[in-house]
Amino acid sequence: MKLTLTTLNLQGFEHWDERSPKILKYLKEVDADVILFQEAVFLPSVSPHNQAQLLNQDLNYPYQVSTISRLQSSPEHQIYREGLALISKYHIRSSDTLILKKAEGDQHNRILQLVDIWIGDHIVRIGHVHFSITDVVDYATPQLEETLSILKARHEKRILIGDFNLSHLEDTSDLWKDEYIASTHTPYITYPSWHEGPKRTDYALIPKEYSFDSITVSEDGLSDHRALTVAITLPDGQSTPQSHE
Repeated sequence: MKLTLTTLNLQGFEHWDERSPKILKYLKEVDADVILFQEAVFLPSVSPHNQAQLLNQDLNYPYQVSTISRLQSSPEHQIYREGLALISKYHIRSSDTLILKKAEGDQHNRILQLVDIWIGDHIVRIGHVHFSITDVVDYATPQLEETLSILKARHEKRILIGDFNLSHLEDTSDLWKDEYIASTHTPYITYPSWHEGPKRTDYALIPKEYSFDSITVSEDGLSDHRALTVAITLPDGQSTPQSHE
């Protein structure tokens, strides 16, 4: 059983009229089964819909879920509301959103978006993330650790995908290497605009029962990030495996 997922940090509505045609072109070309968006923004002064909803008016994926849960300050907008969004070709069985712990000094509340989809008779579980930046203080690693602990407590293993805000996810492998495989084995860049030089911050972690078929990124220009697309193989006749913890 095959599944293709694309993840993209949308960079809010910045230069949206210029970027949205490029985003649509790429997404139509890769034709992923599930598309995950970070920095999905609700700005009524710009649009009554977030960018994922606007894109899906053209893409026409039958299932979508948005969690716009975070208020943050903005130099341009009085109220800036942001979160995560997902669109899917497959039926969304359920979705849940959990707020992660906020470390002292972190300006952002981060969430874990949990989405279960039906593929045939089987459930595939996805965990969608956008962790905090690690420019000075590493807020992202504790958020990853908490995410994994939540899944273990629920006896779940999920496809974890999104903007991890970690330049070297492999450095955290002690947290996940026993049960997950990372997209890190393929060299790629997803944050070319970083002022200290291009790096990657967007990844997929998949249960060891799965395998990567391909890992590719978009060209520049979709946002300040490149989109990451992963094609994976799931064992036939198997839902997302449970954790053994």
